[in-house]
Amino acid sequence: MSNAKVAADFIDQHPVIKECIAKGLVNFSELARQIIKQEKIGNENFDALVVAIRRYAEKTKPRKENEKAIVELLQKSNLEMKNKICSVVADETTAFSQLSKLIVEINEKQEPIHLIQGSRTFTIITSQNFLEKIERLFAGKIISKKKNLLQIVIRSSPTIESTPGVVAFIYGLFAEKGINIVETMSSWTETLILIEEKDIEKSMKALDFKKEEKQK
Repeated sequence: MSNAKVAADFIDQHPVIKECIAKGLVNFSELARQIIKQEKIGNENFDALVVAIRRYAEKTKPRKENEKAIVELLQKSNLEMKNKICSVVADETTAFSQLSKLIVEINEKQEPIHLIQGSRTFTIITSQNFLEKIERLFAGKIISKKKNLLQIVIRSSPTIESTPGVVAFIYGLFAEKGINIVETMSSWTETLILIEEKDIEKSMKALDFKKEEKQK
């Protein structure tokens, strides 16, 4: 495997390092030493790794004008949070007719409900008040379930469609704060993110877009 590939794979597997590189906060020589140590490759690769890291940084360096456009877009976005949310993953044999009835019922009670269909699973995101009902309704088909989640919905203007890097920028803010994203989805101008409730304070700091603008 080439040194360029080794460096790129290592950085891609460490989102915090990747974000720090994007912001010019990484000592390339020290990072090369860490890659040599952790990947257990020879010291003769040091110089080549430094060059590879530098090229990676230049290639992925965000344009300041693009970052500015992203921050301005997010500053004008509306933020909505709701706690006591659950996420349930059911297998592919789950009857869609049952899912449809569940969606109708929850909508009628004016509670949040989102359904994500994967190639082999369905993910249901809703108020955990419905968790027991979901467990009964889909008994034997549930793969995993999580509760005590915080649902964050970011509603942006339609310009989000033509502004590259918005979602990646948001994810980077969460990674910087050490916040694990449990589930995420987007629908046109809405970006939905699920995190654990314990991270609510850190998420508020991550989503302080006005502060982000000052740091730029």
